[in-house]
Amino acid sequence: MVSDAVRQLIRQRIQDGRLPREDTIAWWHGAGFGRPCDGCGMPIVTGNMMGLMRADDWRAIRFHEDCFRAWDTEISSEA
Repeated sequence: MVSDAVRQLIRQRIQDGRLPREDTIAWWHGAGFGRPCDGCGMPIVTGNMMGLMRADDWRAIRFHEDCFRAWDTEISSEA
């Protein structure tokens, strides 16, 4: 479960353009390898599942599974 502080951070990153405001082009799901989550900023370590997606501008965006769900909820509520 994602804390309110992480939800607020994700909301802020959507507002300032660091995270997309809408669904993305591609989605990949697999094991983490230590890169930071673009939602919360914490590493997605080996043993954690992560989602990797491509934004419209083709930048890679990585999320913990819970952070992805929080991002998805936020963009759905903006619509």
